[in-house]
Amino acid sequence: MAVDVSKTFDIHQQYGITTAPVLLEFKGDQPGQIIKGCHEPYFFKSFVENVLFSVTHNHDEKKTKRVVVYSTPTCPHCNTLKNYLKEQKVQFRDIDVSRDQKMAQEMVKRSGQQGVPQIDINGHLIVGFNKPKIDELLEIK
Repeated sequence: MAVDVSKTFDIHQQYGITTAPVLLEFKGDQPGQIIKGCHEPYFFKSFVENVLFSVTHNHDEKKTKRVVVYSTPTCPHCNTLKNYLKEQKVQFRDIDVSRDQKMAQEMVKRSGQQGVPQIDINGHLIVGFNKPKIDELLEIK
């Protein structure tokens, strides 16, 4: 669902939205996470479709996986991971845990660690840039 924010100013204050663009995810009638900032157009489309990237195997077969990277802008290993995913043409959702406290807490709750990068591939969490494990889960040869 899309909303013309120029006609719905009341939603901003109700959900604490102070910047644009923003994607507000609802779980039932309750708001879930708020995703702020500029993203590539495919990001919003894929987020809504719950498909965050496709990796092509051979030439005919396509497998879809959901990839989320938890990172900070000043982390060199985070940037190495994100650059590697881009080189492999893997679309991913990047969550800046230095700006999103709720997602940072969720990350620590799931992994038991505060360190970044962390990458979630279809529910499999990897702490750090573990290329062999990432390649295995993404089926990159």
